[in-house]
Amino acid sequence: MAIRARLCGLSILLALGGSFVARSDDPLKIATAPFLPPTGPFAVGTHEYLWIDQSRQDPFTKDSKVRRHLIVRVWYPAEAVPSADKASYIRDANEFAEKSTYRAFVNVKTNAVSDAPLTKSKVPLPVLVYQPGGGTQRFIGTFETEELASHGYVVVSADHPGFSETVLFPDGVPFKADQHLAPAETGDFREDVKKSWDWLNDEVFPTWIADATYTLDKIEDLNKTSGQLFYHQLDLSRIGMFGWSFGGATSVEMSIDDPRVKAVVDQDGQLFGTARKKGTSRPLMLMHHGGEDKAPKPEQESILKEYIAQTEVWDRSMIEHSTNDRYEVTIAKTQHGHFSDFMLAIPPDKDELDARRGHAIVIAYTLAFFDKYLRGQDSDLLKGRSSKYPEVTFRETVTVYGKEGKALIR
Repeated sequence: MAIRARLCGLSILLALGGSFVARSDDPLKIATAPFLPPTGPFAVGTHEYLWIDQSRQDPFTKDSKVRRHLIVRVWYPAEAVPSADKASYIRDANEFAEKSTYRAFVNVKTNAVSDAPLTKSKVPLPVLVYQPGGGTQRFIGTFETEELASHGYVVVSADHPGFSETVLFPDGVPFKADQHLAPAETGDFREDVKKSWDWLNDEVFPTWIADATYTLDKIEDLNKTSGQLFYHQLDLSRIGMFGWSFGGATSVEMSIDDPRVKAVVDQDGQLFGTARKKGTSRPLMLMHHGGEDKAPKPEQESILKEYIAQTEVWDRSMIEHSTNDRYEVTIAKTQHGHFSDFMLAIPPDKDELDARRGHAIVIAYTLAFFDKYLRGQDSDLLKGRSSKYPEVTFRETVTVYGKEGKALIR
């Protein structure tokens, strides 16, 4: 299936062919209730917003009248509403083109309840901002956003039009990217990857950073606007950011650029922007898939290995230049898609980890990380290898200082 080929590759191949959400003549088959019930003490509510940044023309369309639109989904700890229907995964199928892969998910239900009452908390709630992968949507990490909300986090995720599947916004404005498009493939694998990386870094990444900054601004507005669901309910001193793939890279860069981001998790995201050469001062967790990457064609394998080696050099550079706690979690027998909901619709290969097991590991380490750095709750998962998750290779990078004050990495 075409979608498996995309999800099993490193994000090196991100832009080749347009998107992770590859289309296929074979329809995806997914259960109507694929998400396990959250395990936290809270029920989960959800709400969607349309935020329009009137200060920015959308850079991906030539239509100068179209302002930058962000469709936003929020998950939050809620009061239980046992009789309420569960929210749909796809709120409006018209958001997507008729041949979009997302149309296969129109009957899927989640564990959240739309507009459920926010939990009654004596203290403001910590906030997590989720960044989806390139070419995917705001809800592609529902397996973990619901779980995090059930443990007391307000989780906010915005789409990035132009590098997503959206063709129609909720206000009726149609959208089609017609400029700053991915470079056309030439058939030269080495050159195609290089051009795609340059396009992502120079043309797409700055817009994603601007979108993420605007999202943080709007979260501040939610907290200070009377009558809003989250009025005076958000702890803006405890904001974390995490994301999958291109969204993970965005999250890391935001931890460098924006002091509002206090901790960051990159879930299998190749680095872009200044992070490649510049570390972060925030606590950091890098997650990696542990399965073997394969090039589309056997003759491209050596080139792929070169590019993989380059991404590893960037990871090491960023870690070595960072000045706070940093961790690396590599999950054996996983591929890039294991950090998304897509794997719930794709049976694993015989040598791949089951999707639910992979998701459980991603959730456990992400939750442990944010609990420590946003709530001050330590976890044994962050102290070394765990017998509970033998699939994980765990690495902590510690900065120690010599007599002359020089930083040494071990």
